[in-house]
Amino acid sequence: MTTYKPITDASVWDAEALNSDHSWIYRFGSEAVTELNEALAKVRHLPITEIRKEDFPLDKVAKDLAKVADQIEEGIGMAVLRGLPVLNYSKDDASRIYWGIGQHLGRAVTQNSRGHLLGHVKDEGVKYGHKTRGYNTNAKLNFHSDNSDIVGLLCLRVSRTGGFSRITSTTSIYNEILKRRPDLLQPLFDGYFYDLKGEHLPGRTPLSDHRIPVFSFQDGKLSCRYLRNAIEPAFEKSGQPATKAQIEAMDLFDELAGSEALCFEMEMEPGDMQLLNNHVIVHSRTAFEDYEEEDRKRHLLRLWLRTDRRPLAPEFAERFGPGTARMGVPAPEAFGLPPRAPLEHGLPEMAH
Repeated sequence: MTTYKPITDASVWDAEALNSDHSWIYRFGSEAVTELNEALAKVRHLPITEIRKEDFPLDKVAKDLAKVADQIEEGIGMAVLRGLPVLNYSKDDASRIYWGIGQHLGRAVTQNSRGHLLGHVKDEGVKYGHKTRGYNTNAKLNFHSDNSDIVGLLCLRVSRTGGFSRITSTTSIYNEILKRRPDLLQPLFDGYFYDLKGEHLPGRTPLSDHRIPVFSFQDGKLSCRYLRNAIEPAFEKSGQPATKAQIEAMDLFDELAGSEALCFEMEMEPGDMQLLNNHVIVHSRTAFEDYEEEDRKRHLLRLWLRTDRRPLAPEFAERFGPGTARMGVPAPEAFGLPPRAPLEHGLPEMAH
C-alpha cells in the first residue's frame, strides 16, 4: 500500500493566508504602463496572435514578470497583475498588451479543437451542463483546472452583480484528505476517464484512452488535474458506473475546494490579470447577473500558457495519449491548422 505524506511547500495555503498577505498582487505603476504603451505601439500593425515575445520588448516589466513566473511555479501558484488602465484601450489594443505579456511568461496553446488561442469569457446565453463549457454562461462554475500549465484571465468589464473568482490550493486539499480520509487518496491517484466533449482527435474514442489522475507525483512535485464535469459523463458513456470510493473521493475534493477555510474568493477589477498554476490550484466562479447593454456586459479574455517548467507524470501530461502535445492540447495540425512553433526556452531569468 502506498504511503502518502503531508506536503509543506509554498503551494500549501488557505483563505486566511491570502487575505492577510497581498504580496501576490503586482501593481503596474506609471513607468510600467508607459513601457507597455511603447511596446503596444510596435505591434499595432500585427494580428494579435502573431505577436511574438521579441515583437513586444519589455525591460522593467519583464523583470517583474520573472518574479511573477517564479511565484506561479515555485510559490503559492498564483498572481494578480493590477493597474492596467484597460478602459483607456480598445478591445484589440487591450488584447495586444495581454497577449504580449503572456509571451513573456510562456507560449499560448489552443483552448479547443477550433484552435482558439485567445478565449472570450462572457455569457452567450447558453446553459451550463455536461455538453457545454461553462465560460459562455452566467452560471456558477464547479471547481476545476484547465488543460495548460497556466491559465490567465484579463478582466475587461465586470458584471452587475456576482461573478467572483474562487481559487483553492490543491496541495492543501491533498493534505486535508490525507488527514481526514487517507483511504480516498488512492482513487484520486488512480484517476478517471474523461469525456472529451467532441474535441477528440479524428478517428479516436470520445473518451480519454487512459485514466487521468487527479493527483500525481513526478520528481517530488505533486500536481493536480480535475474536471468533474468531464469525468461524470465518461462514466455514463463507458457503461461502467463509478464505485462508491470514486464518488466519495470527488465529493470530498469538492467539499474542501469550496470550504470557507481553504477557498479564497476575490472580486476582479477591470484591468486585473489573474494568473493561476493549473497544477496546484483549482478555480471556479460564482453565478452572476449581467447588464442588459451589450457594451457593459461582463467580459474577460483568457490565455492558456505552456511553460514546460513543471515535471509531469506521463499519464498526467498526455490527456490524448502518447505522442500528443504536452498537457493534452492537440497539435494544431491534427485539426488541419498550421503547426505550432516550438516553445522557446529564453524566458526571463528568475529573480529570487
